[in-house]
Amino acid sequence: MKRVPLAILPTRLEKESRLSEHYGIELYIKHDETTEFVGSGNKIRKLEFLMAEALSMGATTVFTCGGVQSDHARATVYVCRKLGLKPVIFLRSTTGDELQGNFLLNTLMGSEIIRVTKEEYENIDEIFSCEKERRERRGERVYIIPEGGTNATGIWGYVKAVDELEEQTNLEEIEGIYCAVGSGGTALGLAIGLEVKNYRTRVFGVNVTKRPGTFYYNRMKDILKSLEEKGINLPHVLDRIHIMDEFSGPGYAIPTDDDLKIISEVASISGMILDPVYTAKAFRGMVESARKSRKYVFIHTGGTFGIFAFAKFFERR
Repeated sequence: MKRVPLAILPTRLEKESRLSEHYGIELYIKHDETTEFVGSGNKIRKLEFLMAEALSMGATTVFTCGGVQSDHARATVYVCRKLGLKPVIFLRSTTGDELQGNFLLNTLMGSEIIRVTKEEYENIDEIFSCEKERRERRGERVYIIPEGGTNATGIWGYVKAVDELEEQTNLEEIEGIYCAVGSGGTALGLAIGLEVKNYRTRVFGVNVTKRPGTFYYNRMKDILKSLEEKGINLPHVLDRIHIMDEFSGPGYAIPTDDDLKIISEVASISGMILDPVYTAKAFRGMVESARKSRKYVFIHTGGTFGIFAFAKFFERR
């Protein structure tokens, strides 16, 4: 699988002693919020493989989509600018719609931004297809990256991340790896990496959307079917993934009081900053479900830029 080196790897794995003592689990943080600066977060791992594919097909323009404060959209815009490609991002309005955070960075980097309604976003593939056809008639060559970079190419970013974890800790001793689930690619990539290496470790994906967990399992099945067509057969990999729906709150990008509390709590104990959209919900899911005194890895997937768009939530506390 071709890869363009874009991230600063390996990211560090640290035992958080104070958080471990506070929550009663042996907790290790995989600091993927440090994969880059402007391109920081988990998405750049996926983009290393996606952008290699885009360059190999001679793309001039890259489409992707997400919420208005999407970390994935910001990371995609950044790597497009680094590689000389034109970014076009399709953003749906969500909480944090002000010109700040990721939305501000996308604007500063000169991305073309196409706003879509929540209803239009449900048909984003059709919108992509029509806009791609229109642009290619005038000479552009468009490469489409799905929501979150989650497809049979993007998942390899987290398949390879297991190689780093294997060098940094004894995975046989790790009860589970927790991560946020917004599109499903991080959880699936981790599970594939663990499956290939025959570790028993489970992957716990905390759903941060109002889509049911079955939506993500079906998406993962489609990706696994694509891999099968390429000769990669992993019939049992989904058995090690547990998607947790109960921590999503009222909706995507809408933090609960418990989410805001844990952001402040974790920051005051350890200095680590979680974000209201992904990592706070995932971290809360972990501390409320993990078995006491067992070892866990938490994938810190980033989100630092986006937190500034949620300042008003903290003002009310």
